[in-house]
Amino acid sequence: MCVILVCPTKVRPSREILDACHQANPHGAGVAWRDGGKVKWFKDLNPEELARLLPLLPGEIVIHFRLASVGGVDPKLCHPFPITPQATVRRSGQARAVLFHNGTWGGWRETYRAMPRHCLSSGPLSDSRVAAALVELNGMDVLDDLPGRYVVFDRDFTELFGDWQRWQGMKVSNRHFTHHLRRPQDWISSTQGQFPEFSED
Repeated sequence: MCVILVCPTKVRPSREILDACHQANPHGAGVAWRDGGKVKWFKDLNPEELARLLPLLPGEIVIHFRLASVGGVDPKLCHPFPITPQATVRRSGQARAVLFHNGTWGGWRETYRAMPRHCLSSGPLSDSRVAAALVELNGMDVLDDLPGRYVVFDRDFTELFGDWQRWQGMKVSNRHFTHHLRRPQDWISSTQGQFPEFSED
């Protein structure tokens, strides 16, 4: 099962938490943040890359660790996906909003086949990627009827769908990763630094 961490300003998971999330969900991590009126993201990251990046990101952030199910192990299917008709699989980018998903949606193929032909026209598919395009087409209320937990991370707001838990100052989609934690001390780091210059692949 994947895990999503919604981290308020000045709350950042420690390297130990990142390692535990990765051990439980080893198929690539992604992060999104707000900057300059846009949501920006990087994905297909390992814990070391995340640990270097997180202290530099401003404001609220969302982190996702993937355990591959639909679509198999493919770095392009790491989260987030931009909420656009194409829901691109680029490793980095910017958009008005992005979608994160924890769970499995069994009916995604039927929904995909019913979408306009210009949607999701290239790249590997997954239930989460189809959900991102569906939100663009029909609005985020469609997530109320889909299984799993979702985050719509917009340039102006954050909306959570499904059942969430509060843990260590964050909202988490589940706590399965905590079985991999060894020491309770120093779980959270609040260090912040200079914001990196953003560039796309």
